[in-house]
Amino acid sequence: MTAPQFDCVEGPYVVSRVNLYPYRPLRGPSVELDRDLVRALVDEEALRESLRDRLLDALHLAAPALEDEDHRRAALAAKRDVYNRRPPRPELTGHPVTWRIGALGEWVGSWANTRTAADALDAAHAAALAGERAALAAWARDPGTDRSTALSSPDLHRAVRARAAVDGPPDKRMRKAEPALVRYHSRSTVKVSPYSLYTGVHFDDMEQPSSATRDGEPLRFTTDADLRRLLPRQAGRALAADPEARQGMRWVLTGGARREGARLLVRRRRWVPPAPGLRAEAFGEEEVRIPLAGAWEPLIAALERRASHPVLLAALAEELAEELGYPSEAVPGLLDKLIGVGVLVPWAPAPEQSPDYARYWHELARNLPGTTAARVGAALQASEEVLAGFAGSDGTERARGVLHLQRLWSVAVEGPEGAGGAGNGGGAEDAGRPGDTASSPVVEDCHVSRGAPVPREWTRRWSADLRGLMPLLFALDDQRVLAGALETVFVARYGRGGRCADLDGFAEHARTAFPLTQRLLAGDTREADEDLSRLLAARRRAVDHLTDLARLDAEAVSVDPAVVAEIGGLLPGREFLARRSFAVFGQPDRGRLVLNHLYGGRARYFSRFLSALPDRVRARVAAHVRRLAPPDADTVHMRSALGFNANLSPLLAPEELALRDEPVLAAGPSTADLELVHTPRGLRLVRTATGREIDPVYTGFLVPHALPYDEMLVAMVADSPFFSFSDTVIDLHERWEAGRAERRAPGGTPRVSFGDVLLFRRRWALDAAALAARPGESAEELHRRVNVERTARGLPDQVFVRPLQGARMGPMERAMAPKPQHVDFLSRLHTATASKRLAHLGPTLFAEEFLPDPSESGLSGPQGRHATEVFFELSTVPPFPVPPVPVPPGEVRLVP
Repeated sequence: MTAPQFDCVEGPYVVSRVNLYPYRPLRGPSVELDRDLVRALVDEEALRESLRDRLLDALHLAAPALEDEDHRRAALAAKRDVYNRRPPRPELTGHPVTWRIGALGEWVGSWANTRTAADALDAAHAAALAGERAALAAWARDPGTDRSTALSSPDLHRAVRARAAVDGPPDKRMRKAEPALVRYHSRSTVKVSPYSLYTGVHFDDMEQPSSATRDGEPLRFTTDADLRRLLPRQAGRALAADPEARQGMRWVLTGGARREGARLLVRRRRWVPPAPGLRAEAFGEEEVRIPLAGAWEPLIAALERRASHPVLLAALAEELAEELGYPSEAVPGLLDKLIGVGVLVPWAPAPEQSPDYARYWHELARNLPGTTAARVGAALQASEEVLAGFAGSDGTERARGVLHLQRLWSVAVEGPEGAGGAGNGGGAEDAGRPGDTASSPVVEDCHVSRGAPVPREWTRRWSADLRGLMPLLFALDDQRVLAGALETVFVARYGRGGRCADLDGFAEHARTAFPLTQRLLAGDTREADEDLSRLLAARRRAVDHLTDLARLDAEAVSVDPAVVAEIGGLLPGREFLARRSFAVFGQPDRGRLVLNHLYGGRARYFSRFLSALPDRVRARVAAHVRRLAPPDADTVHMRSALGFNANLSPLLAPEELALRDEPVLAAGPSTADLELVHTPRGLRLVRTATGREIDPVYTGFLVPHALPYDEMLVAMVADSPFFSFSDTVIDLHERWEAGRAERRAPGGTPRVSFGDVLLFRRRWALDAAALAARPGESAEELHRRVNVERTARGLPDQVFVRPLQGARMGPMERAMAPKPQHVDFLSRLHTATASKRLAHLGPTLFAEEFLPDPSESGLSGPQGRHATEVFFELSTVPPFPVPPVPVPPGEVRLVP
């Protein structure tokens, strides 16, 4: 069957992430000699293994025939040593029996060569370790390191400063901190991360001249520091819980309340208490039922009239007392009960997306009575003062300001008794997670003057290759399976062609799509309709092909275009009519793209940075977002408000989805104004009043499954692709488990490419225990053993390590999974600290080759080469012309 045609539209921008620090590995100049010595040890071990069976037979036959007792004893001792793979006894060296019996002399000579190589490798250990520690100290002295670690944790910052202060061997405290320092050194030199001072972001407009010609120029950067949005939100809840302060705050009847017969159903959120390292609001949702009987009916009716819009609590109490004839002293207690069950919720003084969000909260706190308001006001005042000079401050000033704010915000959020608890995040636990700025009250964005040297012809080739691979990607899109499961749940409840007018009511039932998705992915297709069955069949064919490729004994393989075409024929036709946008993340490597991730969403992964770009750029991005919408649909922007700074984005559509109980910057429909309709193309959102379809654009960083029910449903229908490629990892885990049962270590998987796009690097399964020192094993012996074992298995010098799990990871689990950790096996500091640095990844690991090497790719600057990552967007649309992106004249304001 021939696959239907579709068009693939390339976004008009390429975004680069650039490490500010050049690539400076800790390994010393003797690395080539070390590699040769390790190779010699592996070769000698392989030689002895090839001799073993033959030599054992020769010794078995020759020993009884030897007349000389000394020769016979030497032969029998050698036989035991060969059998047990032990080195020979010293007296066997030069013994006459070694040239009388087969390959015994070769075997003894091999052990002599092994001792020579091992002694040379061990003898170099102390000097190499000292050199690596000197390199670590030089890195610690870099002012940029001092400034960036001040945003991580006080313990890490102190460790960096202690390492920078001395040239000699580290003391006991410094040695304890070395795992954290090695981890952060790797993150700041080889691992790009979007939200930290050690990584900068650059936006390239593809219509402008490429920055590829500027390779080698100095790398300039600017920074923009801001308060973590999570803190004013938590402070707002502290104010709302204070009996004095809440009287001066505005409150509103929750959008999560709806009448159902003689009951009021309230969808109440239970906010999880703040914890160190929390990046966004954590919450639970529950339904509270209030009988509309007796005094409740007139009270709720009055609230529907008087609190449908935000109103001061004190004014609301007066109005209710007057309207209902209640004693004025009784109404505050009644309102407290309504607040407790979630009928009334506090209304923020500004939308979270507002650039002046913290300032509005500060103004409100200044005008509220009570000690809680005073503490919140003090924290906000101090935040303004610290942030005023933060961009230009050195590490000492930054660390002092961050610690000061941590203490103030801890008191503001939890009261004086919580000063050492939540919101602090500066304890020893955080020192084990270097680079995690989630515990800091301050977040900082960095913009660099130029990006990765990627000529336009490269991106065009990559886009063409990915376009040819699209049928396989369609089949492997986890979100499409989830969308099919959601459609199945919807049809079971409302019928084919059905319509749901209560999105909040259905959102809870939509959760049942998650376990159904897991069953579908596990092969249980009994609940799938024809289209979903065809999608799952195409997925199985794609998985089988990738699994077959991964099991080939080769270094590199390619996806077969004929199989891609076969998969396209298996897919239902509507998959080619769906509108999808892919964010393609990868590292340029001399013309090819080494793929890191495929995510979905129009402008989703760089929209936070658009606020710092000229208005004409934002207008161009917004125009591209809108041109991908269905022709008869209204584009509506959804920006989640959960205290996550990565969710901040300028408005990219004429309207914004009105979130429940949250102010927004622009008018737009809420979920109460929408209906969910089943169509031949799947589920679609339409306006109740007009019947027009809406095209939701979700730009939040959180996976939809981490959002509140109503937002989750909109984001799921928005059909943002998600690729875990978990089936390939599951296969690697199964091979590893089978190899362990057979007492053998399976080989690695080959690289898998399609054209100039490298889809998968080489991978190997690892036992985490192999990286830990054995009883009595010295650091020299550990370094030697680990390198011999990994070289024998074909692992390269450098890898990134992640957990290897035999279970399928969903979007939520993948989003919360630990980040990959860099391991350089030829670095003494890396091998000495690997066990501690990787302990949180679990007992079974998988390693991916370190590709590309920043010393051979990346971005060139006066101080060396910088690691880079680029991402661009591809969108698939039905096969009819898509209008070009209009170039906006002059400066166009997009944000109110």
